Amino acid sequence: MVKSNTVPLSHSAYVSIRSAIVSLAIEPGSFLLDRDIADLVGASRTPVREALARLEVEGWLESVPRKGYRVRLIDFGELPEVSEMIASLEAAAATRLAKTPNAVVFSMLRELNEQMVAGVEHENPDEFILLDDRFHRVLLGEAAHYPLSGGVYALLVDQLHRARLMMPPTVAEQDHHVNEHRLLILSMELGDSQAASLLSRSHRMRIVERLSRLMVQGHEADESAPAGQLIVPRPKSRMSLRRLRETRQEP
Repeated sequence: MVKSNTVPLSHSAYVSIRSAIVSLAIEPGSFLLDRDIADLVGASRTPVREALARLEVEGWLESVPRKGYRVRLIDFGELPEVSEMIASLEAAAATRLAKTPNAVVFSMLRELNEQMVAGVEHENPDEFILLDDRFHRVLLGEAAHYPLSGGVYALLVDQLHRARLMMPPTVAEQDHHVNEHRLLILSMELGDSQAASLLSRSHRMRIVERLSRLMVQGHEADESAPAGQLIVPRPKSRMSLRRLRETRQEP
């Protein structure tokens, strides 16, 4: 019997919606109706409902009676715990690479880091963050072969990615970031597993420390914001759900 390689419509809808949420094309706090999403992704309402239910289980959406689903606000209070789990997985991966060097992986990491340098020069923080995510996914490539750690890692990184897009790093912070990457790659190439682990962990935790600091500053400016949650004015370049739909319909 020949197995079908057709991707279920519910999974395609899930991937499309999740990607839009993670990239902030669909903004935090937005309400989603299955009929609107069905039109957007080009699927019937049944697979879309299945996709929305899956996204609710994963924590991206919350069900609101008689209103449909709402995209969860970014809870900055959760980020330290999320980042700690990410840092632990990445530190373990860096340790393994230091003990068992892989020239191909090091070359990929170095190439991605140089692309990030170009992103700094072109003042494109969104592209910088995207490339940084790819850098760390390559670093964790070994663990990603295991469904549990790989799937959990992807979910955690996507949660952090959304917060980082809300508060993109400055040019100076981006420069410091790529320099830390260079030190991490060098420590792994030299086989210094202890340094690689420490550099990897401190590098990741520095990101969430910055976000937490900015969140506190935001609360000081807006005392009405819910504890742990803050809606940061997004850059005008980001697309709304309506604009995403219009873009899909353009020839």
